[in-house]
Amino acid sequence: MPGGPGDLLRQVLQTGQCVSCGLCLDLCPYLQAAAERVVMIHHCGLEEGNCFRVCPRTPTDWEEMDRRVFGAPRADHVLGHYRQILFARATDPVVAAAGQYGGVVSALIIFALDGGKIRGAVLTAGAPGEMPQPALAVSPDEVLACAGSKYSAAPSLRALHEAARRGVEPVAVVGRPCQVLAVRKLQAVQGIEAHHLAGRKVALVVGLFCFWALEPGFHAFLRAVAGKARILKVDFSPESMLVRTDRGPLCKPVEEVRGFIRPACRECFDPTAEFADVAVGSTEYDEAWNTLVIRSKRGEALVRAALEAGAIEVRPYPPERLPALRAAVRSKKLRALEVQASRGESSYLLIPAGYRQALTGRDQR
Repeated sequence: MPGGPGDLLRQVLQTGQCVSCGLCLDLCPYLQAAAERVVMIHHCGLEEGNCFRVCPRTPTDWEEMDRRVFGAPRADHVLGHYRQILFARATDPVVAAAGQYGGVVSALIIFALDGGKIRGAVLTAGAPGEMPQPALAVSPDEVLACAGSKYSAAPSLRALHEAARRGVEPVAVVGRPCQVLAVRKLQAVQGIEAHHLAGRKVALVVGLFCFWALEPGFHAFLRAVAGKARILKVDFSPESMLVRTDRGPLCKPVEEVRGFIRPACRECFDPTAEFADVAVGSTEYDEAWNTLVIRSKRGEALVRAALEAGAIEVRPYPPERLPALRAAVRSKKLRALEVQASRGESSYLLIPAGYRQALTGRDQR
């Protein structure tokens, strides 16, 4: 669906739908970042533009994206395409300790760097309590410096343009589900420099489970919670936020944080990065492991090679845990559809009727 900067402004930026993925930044000089927000600083007269084409919150045909990325419509309307779901963790204790849980993302990126599969990775940098920033990591140490969840909406895809300027290729992209969708939309653009950039330079897309990201004010809140203590790591459960500091752990009810959830996240239809090569999240069960969803042939080949090299280890996903994962994802999708319906506006989600019916009907899996 065609559109330009004016449409992006009206449909996304002015309606609170921007997810701050960062991909439109540096595509247009009139779009700039300000505290994890994208703003248009000057009117652009173009009727059509790449900023609109690649935005994850402009109309997206879900069925067409399934065909483009995986070659077929999905059979699973809750979890999307996947080849295998596993528990996984890094075997290197340093890598595992640096990560949020099992350190699988860092382990896979470092393995791909060391093996020459990529020359850099688009990541998100920043210590807990600080405003995260885009980062282009080209060494294992730089990867580890970015490890850990940020629970924020840093415009980290801006680093993809940095990779192009520096001639770093191929690269891996690690991002939230909305950022994964943005990269796939970029790869779908035909006949422009952006397509050339994505098609040649992005060799791997690693998605992160994300049910919501928090507004910039969360960082100040977090610092206030910690006081003079240095924040080491932040984690969430359904009931609470745990802040690990150099003076001991601190706990806050998750209700005190909900006010920081970005409005756009309430309409997100994809909490598990359905268009990634591999998607990684917590297990909600064992803090020493990650949930690893292998989605594409490329992702499967990477995981197999990392296993053979001993960079990661896996174990079967507990069958009794799968219904809980499916229920959480399905509930998030249904809430997103309800929010869209309540707004009475056309959705950025062009979900085919068959997909909707399968999702809203009884889940037999």
